Amino acid sequence: MAAFLAYAAWLMAVWTFLGIDYAALGTQENLLRAIILPLGVAAIALTVFNWWSGWWKQTTHEPRLRAPLFLAILALPIVGFVSLNLYATGWATLGVEHTLILAVAMLLVGFCEEMVTRGVLLVSLRGSLKSEAWAWFWSSTLFGLLHATNAFFGLGSAALVQVVLAFCAGTGLYLVRRLTGYIWVAMVAHALWDFSSLARGQAPASESMAALYFLAGIYAASLVLVFLVLRQGSSRKP
Repeated sequence: MAAFLAYAAWLMAVWTFLGIDYAALGTQENLLRAIILPLGVAAIALTVFNWWSGWWKQTTHEPRLRAPLFLAILALPIVGFVSLNLYATGWATLGVEHTLILAVAMLLVGFCEEMVTRGVLLVSLRGSLKSEAWAWFWSSTLFGLLHATNAFFGLGSAALVQVVLAFCAGTGLYLVRRLTGYIWVAMVAHALWDFSSLARGQAPASESMAALYFLAGIYAASLVLVFLVLRQGSSRKP
């Protein structure tokens, strides 16, 4: 919890100091000063913490839950959502420099947010709560609440909707970790998810509802599969 709260407080302090407007977060200037710089510091701090605590193995790896059908059901809408966003982005308008800055920024977001919530927080909750169901629930809930701070940066009451959707997204990323056995896969999925969304938002080339259907599919599949995964995982305990 200390790592989680420190991460949230650090970002809030930086964004407040810089006067960040959430709606303009995807601009080159804001990506550099509000994402790359503070999350670069956070990534170093998280790396040092894991090295000092000896938690690297626990935070990054776990026995893979062998359920290829579950993984395929979850991966399909994720791949569809990312692919359609990338297809609908005007890359010429976005430009090479902006694209590279956005890619670095989202890799840092994927690393930091996953390491904080599906890494350090999930491992500590597993040790404290002794229940995988509660560990999933609270790690996903706190991931959702992490986005509540966006209310202070121009998102307003819409941040409440983002909290709920982030809970669903966090559930999906929790499943990616469990079904593959590696947090690195969840980090990449998280980075691609955000990269494709922001890229399309910054330079939309076409309008289509198809990506939203895939997004809804991710949320629905996550909420259904998490109960099946938790049930299957608990049934294997002696």
